[in-house]
Amino acid sequence: MPISRQRKREVLTLILAMSCLAVSWYFAIEFAAPATFHLPHGLINDLYIPWNASRAMLRHIDPYSDRVTEQNQQAAFGGTAQSLHEHDERRFAYPVYAAFPFIPLALMDFDTANNIAFWVFALLAALSVGWLRGTWDRDTAVYCILFFASYPLILALQVRQPTILFLALGIAGFHLLSRGQPVSAGLAAALSTGKPQVALPIVLPMLIWACARWRQCKSFVLSFIAGCAVLVSVSSITTPPWIAEWTAALRSYTHYGGPSLVNNYFGARMGFLISAMIALVLTLVLWLSRNSDLLFLSAISVVVWQFLLPVFMYSQVILLIPAVWVARDAALIKSRGDMSQLTLAVVRIAFIEFWLATAIGAILVHTNTAGKAIAWQIGQLGIMIFPMLWSLLAMIVLQLGAKIFTSHGQRREASQIRPGPL
Repeated sequence: MPISRQRKREVLTLILAMSCLAVSWYFAIEFAAPATFHLPHGLINDLYIPWNASRAMLRHIDPYSDRVTEQNQQAAFGGTAQSLHEHDERRFAYPVYAAFPFIPLALMDFDTANNIAFWVFALLAALSVGWLRGTWDRDTAVYCILFFASYPLILALQVRQPTILFLALGIAGFHLLSRGQPVSAGLAAALSTGKPQVALPIVLPMLIWACARWRQCKSFVLSFIAGCAVLVSVSSITTPPWIAEWTAALRSYTHYGGPSLVNNYFGARMGFLISAMIALVLTLVLWLSRNSDLLFLSAISVVVWQFLLPVFMYSQVILLIPAVWVARDAALIKSRGDMSQLTLAVVRIAFIEFWLATAIGAILVHTNTAGKAIAWQIGQLGIMIFPMLWSLLAMIVLQLGAKIFTSHGQRREASQIRPGPL
């Protein structure tokens, strides 16, 4: 029996996705090799900081203390940051309750905890794709392969970045809220605030969406507030001065954490003012669009916040949310005119470039010094991220305009209707 055209397309897509997966992982492994780019310790493990903080709390030691910070530095650099003139101080820059999920791992030695964390994070990444799509089918499997082929996720898995955990908790809250389980959703969203820069872009549209449906979703808002209150209270019991110490750690973190895109373009002072204005406008837009689909609102929030928050390669795993939205609503976007079709094409090209860049990097790591420098920019600076961000932003602005125009037209048609004679 001849193979149908649809089946051939599915097989080709699977082959391409698997090829992306293999090439991206090869590039990531080569990039992480100390000999390739003269990195003295390869990639620095990010799990050690929350693991060490959890272990310190079990021993009734302040996780923000200099003693714990020096242990973090010894594990990362082989010496203190001051003695080695390192800018990254490796402080525990999370809220205290961010360490709570890592307590089971803190009961183990670090090598065991590190190996377990890899597989747990990988499972959570796969679950996040299914939770966003709301279904488990062949398309979800392909999406998972492409997600695991994306360099930000590969890097996050390599360094055991806790972003994966808190992203999964935020997406779990999204999934539960969409499925009509507001209490569980609120608790998951509260746990995701262990990393505020991950939680904020996801939780903000959820809160606005829930407030617009207060009768049905008020338990989400209340359970979220209650969950945050419990986490803060328990943190205050275990580490009484944690808020002041966390604030001090954040101030220190800003010196080596890198600026946001807005701050990078406009400077720290002007960038702060512009960021505050953009955040207010975003909140207003989300409220005015509160009757829209929750995934669309989440995509808007995630893309805009990527311009306002510090840029790290691994943090771009959150772009999974707008990527799933684009894939799901591609037909609807196409139906909204030539400009929508054009921006959709640009977004797709940006995503292709996203995977193609790692393939190029995999080749360049074995070339001369200039080629290795370009590969370094691909892996360390993430030059393939920016076309995605700008194209997604253009698409979102265009789609918002299309929705506003459609709503205005519908209201105008309704106003022209006159009741007939009784």
